[in-house]
Amino acid sequence: MSQSDSEKALDTWAKRNAQHLVDGILGASERSGWPWHPTPDQVALLREIARRAIWHMPNSQEEVRALVRYFESENRAKLHSGDDPIPEA
Repeated sequence: MSQSDSEKALDTWAKRNAQHLVDGILGASERSGWPWHPTPDQVALLREIARRAIWHMPNSQEEVRALVRYFESENRAKLHSGDDPIPEA
């Protein structure tokens, strides 16, 4: 397996596990909100998870900058469901 393939496999593994962890944590939280609009306690929980995870990363400041660039790019490509009010039917 080439290094590029190995890095892709690692990224895929990390993304899948992170998704399962966050979904499990939100599911285990005392209050459960509508999936597109998490409750304030879920937002606080997610923020603390992100903060602690980034804190433990080497070169955390550059990781934060990279995440900001990622979200800016993603937000240009598509609207984030949590950024806008729910449309009336």
